[in-house]
Amino acid sequence: MATSTPPPLSLAVSPALAPAHGTARTRLTALLQLTKPRLAFFSILSAMAAYAAAAPGLGYIHLLLAFAGISLSAGGALSFNQWWERRIDGRMRRTASRPLPQGAVSPRAALTFSMILCAAGPALLAFTANPVSAALAALIIVLYGLVYTPMKRRSLWATEVGSVSGALPPLLGAAAAGDVWNTSAWMLAVLLLFWQMPHFYGIGWMHRDDYRAAGFRLLPALDSSGGRTARRSFVYTVLLAAFAPVPWLAGWAGPVYALVAVPGALFMLARARAFLQAPEPRAAAARSLFLASVLYLPPLFAAVVLDRFLF
Repeated sequence: MATSTPPPLSLAVSPALAPAHGTARTRLTALLQLTKPRLAFFSILSAMAAYAAAAPGLGYIHLLLAFAGISLSAGGALSFNQWWERRIDGRMRRTASRPLPQGAVSPRAALTFSMILCAAGPALLAFTANPVSAALAALIIVLYGLVYTPMKRRSLWATEVGSVSGALPPLLGAAAAGDVWNTSAWMLAVLLLFWQMPHFYGIGWMHRDDYRAAGFRLLPALDSSGGRTARRSFVYTVLLAAFAPVPWLAGWAGPVYALVAVPGALFMLARARAFLQAPEPRAAAARSLFLASVLYLPPLFAAVVLDRFLF
């Protein structure tokens, strides 16, 4: 069945995007929601896991400052993404309740807030950590906000670009600790590079109708049967499962990592295979793969840190 071409987006400003009103608490809540806290959580967690593995003895003050700089940078990139896609978000069911489509915050306020965070994060890292960490934070902001975000409506390769920006936080965390070449950080970066693809394709297939309505040129929106999406998910999950034991076999990671990373990757591989073999419309299999990917990361990050302290 051919995929119909989505209608062009109107450039008219919706009344819902008029300047926001309400209490100060409501506005602060809306600004916090602009940073996509749940998505930011995984990026910050990966960065701080690499930070802890790279230099566990720097002290609480340094850790808190690094956490603040990394969090501000992540929040800046994600809030800029919401500002850029404010009209598109209003056309998708899963994003229509976000602050900008709902008028909870004005576009001008959202852009100002985003620019403050984008500047404050790298600046804080530059002054309290080092220039390398500041440069990496700025690179992540540029890749996610200025490359990946507009590219989503132009090319299906936007997913790969987004995966690169999503793989950089561990290097950012290690750089903030003063050891950008830390083996654990690079190991996590490679794992995240492969992990993000089945993660995105799972959620992308679940929300493919929204993506089509928004005019996204992403694979799930262009794939009528889900076969191409499932095949790419499977290939990247094979790469994840193949790489997962390498750090342990090479002596870069300890036994706690091996006990978590390898079985978790194999479980994701089983879910990716089920997605590949599932009959259309594959929705349940896509959701299962997505949930498996979400469950994989927190234990993995904890294992990397535990290995650093126990062995």
